[in-house]
Amino acid sequence: MSITIGTGRYTARIDARGAELKSLYDAQENKEYMWNGDPQWWEGTSPVLFPIIGGLHKGVYRFQGKEYSLGSHGFARKKLFDVVSCSSQAVSFKLNADEDTRNVFPFEFSLTVTFAMDFSGISVRYEVVNLSSAGEMFFSIGSHPAFRLPFDEGILENYYLHFDQPEHALRYYFSNGCLTEETGEAFNNSRQIFLTRKLFDKGPLIFKDIASKEVSICKSRGNRRITVHFDTPYLALWSKPKGAPFVCIEPWSGLPDPVGFNGTIEQKPGIQSLKPGETFTSGFSISLQ
Repeated sequence: MSITIGTGRYTARIDARGAELKSLYDAQENKEYMWNGDPQWWEGTSPVLFPIIGGLHKGVYRFQGKEYSLGSHGFARKKLFDVVSCSSQAVSFKLNADEDTRNVFPFEFSLTVTFAMDFSGISVRYEVVNLSSAGEMFFSIGSHPAFRLPFDEGILENYYLHFDQPEHALRYYFSNGCLTEETGEAFNNSRQIFLTRKLFDKGPLIFKDIASKEVSICKSRGNRRITVHFDTPYLALWSKPKGAPFVCIEPWSGLPDPVGFNGTIEQKPGIQSLKPGETFTSGFSISLQ
């Protein structure tokens, strides 16, 4: 089941499976901005990453003396969410802990994802609640929106990523879903990364120490841009190698396991925690210009 919301000029379509944004369309310009999920490249469009981001060392984590297995990016992206409120311009989806989730994630929780349209695009908010009365809950949550390229004609090399602050952060590398200690340069200058067919040959660009809270996909010699605004401490950029026709801007509240990590979930780098009854909120927005 999918639900469409809109403001007149902009409309968004969201699938209840994974509470996944499938389309962001500009009727005035007759332009689609989201990747279409073609499995030839990548079948996702904007999955919710919960309750982990990336992979776990050997596919498991430890909590209170037990081991639990979880696949990359967790289970939320594959679960059917309930629609809890809906209007012409906003919709909220909720996922509650169930028997299946408890087998791999032993916490009582609710995850609400709210989409709201405005005059410039769409905002997405996450609300995670620890419903347990027994103890603290540990989790990560992140976003994975994929944007179609080119979205304004031209070729991939006509586009670049522009950061709202001068950056000196190094990228971290990925191996089998986990973070390595290897770092490298990513920026072509202090605020831009040029998109090329080789940019993602060594996997995603993962940043732990990013200063910016806005990243735009811009076209050289053009005024159109897609801007992602976020409030998270970490950021990843990704696409399939060899010039895939999309790029992902991924705000993360959490990190993959470091390679070889053998600690408990409480010790996992970047982990979020909630005491019983507490609520965590985060999110991002997409503006179109």
